[in-house]
Amino acid sequence: MPLIDKETPTKNIRRPLLIAVIVCLCIANQQVQAQDRLELGAFLGTSYYIGDLSTGIPFTNSHLAVGGIGRYVFTDRIALKGMALVGNISGDYHGQDLKYLESDEGNYSFNRSIGDISAQVEFNFRSYDHKFISTTTFTPYISVGLATTIYNRIDTDVENSAGNTSFILSLPFGIGAKYKINKYVRIGAEWTFRKTFVDDLDYVGPGSIDPSDPYGFGESTFTHNNDWISFAGVYVTISMLKRKTKCNDGIKK
Repeated sequence: MPLIDKETPTKNIRRPLLIAVIVCLCIANQQVQAQDRLELGAFLGTSYYIGDLSTGIPFTNSHLAVGGIGRYVFTDRIALKGMALVGNISGDYHGQDLKYLESDEGNYSFNRSIGDISAQVEFNFRSYDHKFISTTTFTPYISVGLATTIYNRIDTDVENSAGNTSFILSLPFGIGAKYKINKYVRIGAEWTFRKTFVDDLDYVGPGSIDPSDPYGFGESTFTHNNDWISFAGVYVTISMLKRKTKCNDGIKK
């Protein structure tokens, strides 16, 4: 007659229970860390346009730009950043630039409000805000991602068109630096560019000069005839929850 292991049922219960407890602890730990990695804040700076009606000099015809910023930190080197910004862009042709035109449209200018929503990945050059190293309070970084630019797009085929709100694809990239003041407050500065795939951000309506072809030659190139937008400014973010760590009582924060 075979012997019966009276502890077998208990072991069969303990094993999955232990595994479940370990899994729950891991999930809870990841959730706490994820919450500690969330930052929210505000951006203040300038916006300007680069295109057919710009001088090519940075910050020419700059305007006030404001917005919000959120950041989710994956590691001390990589973070995902979301931004929502509003600002203005403007530009002009001077009369002497169009002296060969046989019309009264020698002066041409535009001023347009824009919005921008982006998701970008930040790559830190240095270890930043490492939870076990108290000196990692500053780093420069680069960022790249995807964005949508929002503006009132005027129909070139409709006379006296009032325009429609349009969302267009743009590719943001830039440089910046950030500094951790304390456990909760971070500050930073950045300069980013948005490459759009349209050439009518500077277009004011039918019957006016075509900024991309002011002399009516009918010639254009894909690389030249696309407008750019730039944002530059400073921001402040707040860490939503105090960072929590375990097994590091002997480590100075």
